[in-house]
Amino acid sequence: MTAGGESERLAVFERAGVPTAARLADGRLCVAHQHFPEDNEIDFDKVAVHFSSDEGRTWTKAIVIRLKNFPEGMRFPFDPTLVPLSDGNVRLYFTSHRGGFDGGRPAIYSAVSRDAIEFTFEPGVRFGIEGRPVIDCAVALHRGVFHLFSPDNGAGMQPRDPRNDDRDASERPKPGTGYHATSKDGLDFTRQSDVQLGNRRVWLGNVQSDGDVLRFFGTGGPGGGWVATSANAETWTVQEDFGRLPGADPGAVKLKDGSWLVAGTTPPRPGTPSAQRRGPPPGPPR
Repeated sequence: MTAGGESERLAVFERAGVPTAARLADGRLCVAHQHFPEDNEIDFDKVAVHFSSDEGRTWTKAIVIRLKNFPEGMRFPFDPTLVPLSDGNVRLYFTSHRGGFDGGRPAIYSAVSRDAIEFTFEPGVRFGIEGRPVIDCAVALHRGVFHLFSPDNGAGMQPRDPRNDDRDASERPKPGTGYHATSKDGLDFTRQSDVQLGNRRVWLGNVQSDGDVLRFFGTGGPGGGWVATSANAETWTVQEDFGRLPGADPGAVKLKDGSWLVAGTTPPRPGTPSAQRRGPPPGPPR
């Protein structure tokens, strides 16, 4: 996808969702996503990765990551975010919790790997907020500082959680608002002022370091998706001419020719249980 809005479909990852993308130290591209194989219960709803050595033209089959030293009783990682590190390793930030959603407040955790397959869990919580779930983070290492963003879903798990209707205003989602935290080492994060964008844009997606600016690929808003840039991670400007993003919760990585590879979660396939729960799509299929 170019900054002028021109795009070309390169690949489809079947039965996948919430993707993230990164360039590894050896030059290959890596996409990680939540994996829902039809005939493999063991790997269902796990994080899987694909690799490409030709700038996204072809991809390996899905490989479910392996995680060492993961605490017993914690939910297997979901909502992955890949961040290449300066030492050649790659860190996986993800959402997890203990027990069910009502039994443990979701927060952001991490693991580190050399090959993006074999990960070692890093003890402790990277970022959480008392009394509120923190899920679906986006993280980038920009000019020596790790920046973490996550949508404000209120005290519920999702902005459209019907339980939000019964909560007072302080516990409801704040449209256009996202959490922001920073860290020098990528492990100990400190919460900063929330980030803001109007028109019901959601801080659900991916952030990348792009030269002098941070570039966020988000969900919602007038065009169904959005791209915004910031020089200080506080004030953001929407790039209206970037073009429409594919799907929701996009992951992105810059290609060698200056264009962007963007992966997004599309609506459920017609006839599936998920599609039946959602009802008919609001417009023509994409």
